[in-house]
Amino acid sequence: MAMITSDPIITLLNDVKPYKTSWKVEVKILHSWTQHSSYSGGDSLQFILADKTGVKIHCTCKRFFFARVKKLQLGQWRFIENFSLTAAAGKYRPTSHKYKMLILSNSNVTNSTLKDEDNFLSLTSFTEIMNGSLNSNFLIDVIGQPIDIGDIQVVPVQGKETKKLEFTLTDTEDHQIACCLWGRFAEHMLYAYKVAQVNKNFLCLLRFAKINVYKGQVQITNAFDSSTIEINPPGFDVQDYLQVLPKNELALTTGSHELAKHKGSKRQPDKWSIYPERSILDIIMATDTENCIVKGTIYAIDTDWAWFYFGCVKCHFKKSVTNVAPQFKLHLLIKDDTGETKVMLLDTIAEPILGVSAEVLLDGSLEEVEDPEDLPDAINELIGKTFKFGVYVSKDNVDYGADIFNIGKTWSADEIITHSDDENTDDTLTNRALSDRSSGQVSLVSMESEENTCLSSTPLSKRKGECEIDDLSSTSKKQCSKIMKQEKK
Repeated sequence: MAMITSDPIITLLNDVKPYKTSWKVEVKILHSWTQHSSYSGGDSLQFILADKTGVKIHCTCKRFFFARVKKLQLGQWRFIENFSLTAAAGKYRPTSHKYKMLILSNSNVTNSTLKDEDNFLSLTSFTEIMNGSLNSNFLIDVIGQPIDIGDIQVVPVQGKETKKLEFTLTDTEDHQIACCLWGRFAEHMLYAYKVAQVNKNFLCLLRFAKINVYKGQVQITNAFDSSTIEINPPGFDVQDYLQVLPKNELALTTGSHELAKHKGSKRQPDKWSIYPERSILDIIMATDTENCIVKGTIYAIDTDWAWFYFGCVKCHFKKSVTNVAPQFKLHLLIKDDTGETKVMLLDTIAEPILGVSAEVLLDGSLEEVEDPEDLPDAINELIGKTFKFGVYVSKDNVDYGADIFNIGKTWSADEIITHSDDENTDDTLTNRALSDRSSGQVSLVSMESEENTCLSSTPLSKRKGECEIDDLSSTSKKQCSKIMKQEKK
């Protein structure tokens, strides 16, 4: 008797897992493009697929299996059976799905009778883009009215001359975001602008676009060919949309590339205000070095580390110690709604939030810590308090997995970050301790008044006259295995 086999069950994209390949899904093809490569695998076809619930996944087909995906046509629903899954990663992720689909030699694509004209837009608000709350590794959908459109520029990119166009997108609440399009995307936008000068109906939808930070400014750009651009996209009433847009004199005009200034305080922002706000999860998952601002609550003091060191003030070329003073070196554990992490504050960064100097807390003592749990009250009182931290996400954090972030400045939780009234105040973020992990050498560039300060964790009574340098950002030391002074519940 012949064995009767039933058709595979159709699985939603949220439920597919890498443990097998015999999945069957029903999906709509939202976008496709060819990714060129000089590697041995050659070119590949890339697809963005969505199921009926709107969940999307990135699909890749290598050139050996192109014949398997001939039926994957833009805008059509198809069944795909037999495929593998691999972890999604990288800086240009077109979907938030944790896996990427790979077409195999036995993959099978067949027609579906499902009819659904939904393009499954996931529009991102301008506020979310500007406040730094989004992970820039994920591509986004954004719509707005182009204004302040510049001229096409031709610039060299990797040895090739490439067209570039800068403009601004504005939404119905007069939020504005800088945009920069490249290649054929720039040409498409410029053509649309020329047509719009006649009929005035001009909305731009960018799908699978990249959030980028250029010269401290958040901007939207196309992510190579994985992005799409639509002018006056279907499903949007262009006239109604334009009627609620603010009347902006820059609309459909060329000229200055400078963004319109926001109404409000005329105080000049300080150097920190150009850096984006990030969550703790953002900095933990960061793939690029950057400066940013994180709001977090201190929930513990890491007592695996001493809370101070002895600094040799303005000691050049390792001469004999002549001027030594205790300095703060606080290791704190902070948290927000997205996660937890460790931060380290040096003396001039820690003292403002403590309200007292390390020298006063030690009361003249020059001995090393005997009981790490015996902390001064001023330090214990930090637990439970919330601050904004100026965070330096360094190469150690990004490339080498260091889990301690150096802090360059602090503010109260509700403080609006504006330019310091003291024009001579240096930006503490640019003065920081760096560790050259590859060579084992330490390059010490101190923070604010700690400039030219040698550091040593050795008590004065045990030093022999030379100023030892302590690697502030070293991750080769013992990592935090016990957390003391937890926040009380």
